Amino acid sequence: MSKKTAEIRDLAIKRHDIDASFFQQTYNDIILAKKAYPFKIGRSLVMEDIEECLNNLPAGARILDLGSGTGHLTKWMAEKGFLAEGVEPSSNMIKNARTNFPDLRFTEGISSSLPVADSTFDFVISFEVFRYLDKDENQKSFEEVLRVLKPGGVFFFTQVNKYATDFYYPFYYLKKMIYGFTKTVYHYCFFTTPAEQEKMMLRAGYSQVKTIGRMASTIRIAYKFGKRFGDFYTKLIKMGYGNQKFIHSPLKAMSGHLVVIGKK
Repeated sequence: MSKKTAEIRDLAIKRHDIDASFFQQTYNDIILAKKAYPFKIGRSLVMEDIEECLNNLPAGARILDLGSGTGHLTKWMAEKGFLAEGVEPSSNMIKNARTNFPDLRFTEGISSSLPVADSTFDFVISFEVFRYLDKDENQKSFEEVLRVLKPGGVFFFTQVNKYATDFYYPFYYLKKMIYGFTKTVYHYCFFTTPAEQEKMMLRAGYSQVKTIGRMASTIRIAYKFGKRFGDFYTKLIKMGYGNQKFIHSPLKAMSGHLVVIGKK
């Protein structure tokens, strides 16, 4: 793995050390930032797809929450009767998780080198993790998850659409250029497409792969004008697109969350 790839991964860990309090507050319904509203909306829509996957698992299935953060998603799955545990590289995140849920197991580790034996889990989930890692680290992580999955096991994760209609792709590079002028470090973001993710997963060895677009990404723009306008706009979107589950292009590639599901 290249030095640059390792640097990007280390930067992602530092970013999550900084953001630990934000996620802790958001999961506890303490809203202190505008970005929390679209985060919660997007998360609730993705949770519908997670529940669909969980409903197909056998009772007592083993689940790995990869990038488990503050542990709230791990706990939610454990309460459904699954043997859920987390792996998390951020020391601040894992500290919160262990404080929040001392009855669950949270292990420090990275996605491209999991501290887990082969064929251990029925289901691996990773929400908003791989966006902070480069393509090489993503590819290695997909292969590593395949290793720890049982035969027939499922890998569920989210990515950032390159062509999402919140225009984060051009905005990110514009902001990165500005940060470059001031010699300030700016976090990395991996932008991708449904087609690229399908190719990467098949290359890693998964037998089946499907991608789903979730949430109209313009909702993120709406909330920048305040909660009242954001709520109003979200209602309009729901009237037009219902549960905002996009399985066909181009809407799938333009959505706020790209869900990827692979089967071993």
